[in-house]
Parts: sequence; structure tokens; C-alpha cells
Amino acid sequence: MVVQTVPLRDLVARVDLGLTVLCGADALDRPIRWAHVSELEDPTPYLVGEELLLTAGVRFPSDVPSYVAGLVASGVSAIGFGVEPEFPTVPSSLVEACAAQGMPLLEVPPSTPFLAVSQALGALLAEIAVREQRMLADSQRALTRAATRVRPVESVLTTLAVVLNCRADLVDPAFAPDDVASLVGRVASGRGPRSASTQVGEDHVTLDPVESAVLVVRRSAPLSPAERAVVAVALALLGLLRRDLESERGQIARLAASALLRSRVAGMEKVLGPAPYRVVAGESKADYDVLAQRYGPLVSKEEGGGFLALLGVGTEVSGPVGVSPVADSPSADGFASVPRSEVDRAAAEALALLARAKATGEPAFPASDLSSLVDPVAAREFARRELAGLLGRPELIDTLRAWLGQHGSWDRAAGVLGVHRNSVRHRISHVERLLGRDLGTADARASLWLALTWLD
Repeated sequence: MVVQTVPLRDLVARVDLGLTVLCGADALDRPIRWAHVSELEDPTPYLVGEELLLTAGVRFPSDVPSYVAGLVASGVSAIGFGVEPEFPTVPSSLVEACAAQGMPLLEVPPSTPFLAVSQALGALLAEIAVREQRMLADSQRALTRAATRVRPVESVLTTLAVVLNCRADLVDPAFAPDDVASLVGRVASGRGPRSASTQVGEDHVTLDPVESAVLVVRRSAPLSPAERAVVAVALALLGLLRRDLESERGQIARLAASALLRSRVAGMEKVLGPAPYRVVAGESKADYDVLAQRYGPLVSKEEGGGFLALLGVGTEVSGPVGVSPVADSPSADGFASVPRSEVDRAAAEALALLARAKATGEPAFPASDLSSLVDPVAAREFARRELAGLLGRPELIDTLRAWLGQHGSWDRAAGVLGVHRNSVRHRISHVERLLGRDLGTADARASLWLALTWLD
């Protein structure tokens, strides 16, 4: 069972209690679970830790340093000493022992009964419980709304970061940051801890598996139980979204391939005309409706309105699309013959080009100019070297692609990504820091755009 706590300073701040801090002013962040009244010379057998121990010194101990040492060892957070009727002031021996052993000591005035202190603590605990329940409910609604947006995974991560004032990353174990790489690998493998937390520099870091990836949350302060519940909601949504995404991508490739095989039997040229053909990946519902009505099984629908289509070269589409050619030649029977592997390859390439098209707002085709002069292996090595600081940070790669594609316009890039313009500014500043590049220069922009084009 999780028991709520209140920082000692919140109780001290209650003006109606009139509490005075005699020592330990630098330890007022200590958590208080409850107030416990005891006049025993040795109350330690009845303590569980994080108490505010209230006493009037009715049976004041003869060995005060040992008395305080026992309370420190038992995990007592602070002592409240009520003056009168036993003592007109707090005994100096108690003040000295508490100061020497780092125990906060409060003076409780005669006008404040111990019951009032307990009631005030109960009220503070209730306020925190209500506040955290409201935060949890609001966060659940915000995360659920984020999961319905165009870029649901990124939206959920961004919303989680805003709600918890943290940094939230969905990390591929192969590209995990060095400071948590070992722990990410253990959590993702399923052979280590189901989840983990650690301290990295000044950050408190928690790690939780999400399918084959790991959610890494970094924050300056540890997560409260309610905040952990918010993370649990995000984990559930991210797990569903990743499974759906992977399933949809596989289904699209299978549908495109099966559509191709059906068309071969019927004679693709009768539907599309003479070769060559191309695979088109798009997101416009209007394009899908027109193409599906015209080409039927050659167009496969993706959840959310996206599609893959096998089309003739002359077919026009209106929205941003990724277009990849399929090599083709007539078979002996006069019908078009396209290997299944060619369609799978072209579909994967078209989906990758769609990301570029969404960033620029224009159709994207396989490069036929500079890129055609570059060895593909060398191009990929160049891309991974240029973008090394961003690998494993898909939200930063997507932001950089959208921002460069929109010629550095914060507003247009924000529109493409579905986020606030300040989020784009914040992410681009992270990109500059991680890459060590000034994105205000044409050389850096051109180099990074080519790297994004050639990235796997």
C-alpha cells in the first residue's frame, strides 16, 4: 500500500499552528506521513518511520543524545516539542542534540494542541490526494486525445513530457544513449527487470518496456505514485499504438503484394496500361477514394486513411505522396510480370519517401540527380555519421526533416508535425546541440537534408 506524505515545510507554513523551527531548517523537505504523540522515554518500538513525533517532555529522557539517536535510527522525520505545562521553553539539551544529529526540531506553542497539528496534517494529505487524482484524470484524458492524433506515438510522448515536466523518449535498444544503454538492453530483453529506475547525473531515470522498445523518462525529481500511474497509462497506449503500427505496415505490404499477384493473373496491362509501374504511398483520403474506385484491388487501405497503390506512371494524385518505381517487363504470355520482392522493396521505399513528402508538402520520388551518382552503401554511412547524435530519437529526426522541408519555417513545420511552434524551436535547439551544427548555415542544412534522404 502506498501512503501519501507531506513535506515538513508545508506543515510549518501553516500560520494557524504557530510552529517555530529551532533547528534543521535545511531539512524541511523531509516527508511526513503522520503525526505521532508519545511521552515514552523510548518510543522506538512503536515507530515505523517518517513520523512527526510530538512530545511535551512529560517523561523527559535523562540521556537526550541517545534519545534523539534512537529517533534518527527509526526514521523519524522531525520532533515537535510542546512547551508548557512541563517546560516553559524547549530544553537546550534537546536543541543541541537535534542540531548535532541533523534532526529538525519544532516548537509547538501552548495555544496549539497536538490534535490541531494532526488535523492540519490530515487536511494537507487530503489536499494532495485530491490534487493528484485530478492530475491523473486530466493526464489520462490528455494522453487518450494524443493517441488519436495523426502522429499518435509522438503525440503521446510529447503529452507525457508536458504533463510530468520530464523528457520522455521511446528508445530502440540498438540506439540507446550510452548512459542507460546497458539497462535499456536488460529491460528490453525480457531477461532482466520488467522495469527499472536509476540515477544518471542529476536526473532520476525510469525505464519501462514497450513491445521491442523502452520508454525512458528523465526528470530532476523522482516520480510520485500518481505520476507513475500516468506513466502506466502512457505505456498502455504506446504498446497498443506500436502493435497497431507494426501490424498495419505488414498488412499494407502483404495487401500490395497479393493485389499484384491477382493483377498478374488478370493481366495488369488491361488495368494499368503498358509498363513501367510505380508504388505510391499516400495519406490523402480523397486520393484513396478516387484510386480505390478506379483500380479496386490494386489499392490497399491503411487505418487512418493512408494507402499503398500499384499504379501506372501517368496516374495523378493530389496530396503529398511517396512514389517508388517497380521494374517491369512483359512475360511470355503477354501479361505484365513483376516479382513479389520488387513490390515489397518498392512499397518500403514509397513509405520512406512519404515521410519526406509530408515534410515538404510535395510528392517525393527516388532521387534521380545527385543521389543517383552516389553509392547507396556510402550514402547510408554518410547519413548515419551525419545524424549519429539523433539516432534513436525519431521525434527529433522527424522534426528536423519537417523543419528543413518547410525551409526553416517554425509555423509550417509545426503544422506538418501537429505540435506547437515552440515545440519545434525547442527540438531544433536540441538537434543543434546534439549534432554540434549551426542550422542557420546553408552548408549544414544541405548536408543534413541529404543525410535525411539517404538514411535507412
